[in-house]
Amino acid sequence: MHLTICGIDCTECREFGASCQGCNSIEGKVFWSQYLGLDTCPMYHCCKDEKHLAHCGKCDDLPCNIYIETRDPEMDEAAHKAAIIKQVKTLKARD
Repeated sequence: MHLTICGIDCTECREFGASCQGCNSIEGKVFWSQYLGLDTCPMYHCCKDEKHLAHCGKCDDLPCNIYIETRDPEMDEAAHKAAIIKQVKTLKARD
């Protein structure tokens, strides 16, 4: 398993290994951030750049509004909520 700072297993992403080596390797400059008009993933920016945490599981605000607002447009609301629950569970089990 190759985890992002927000609890996603990179190996489940179609871009991993092709154009992306994971957000930690590319310092949050994920391909999809351009669609939000950003240079960096908002979760990576908050966790690493602002709070200087190892991953979001170390944050007292998990899951925060960034999790709720940063939704894969291919997911419906139920799938998005389920993904957040999975990510939080993964991060809490990490340490």
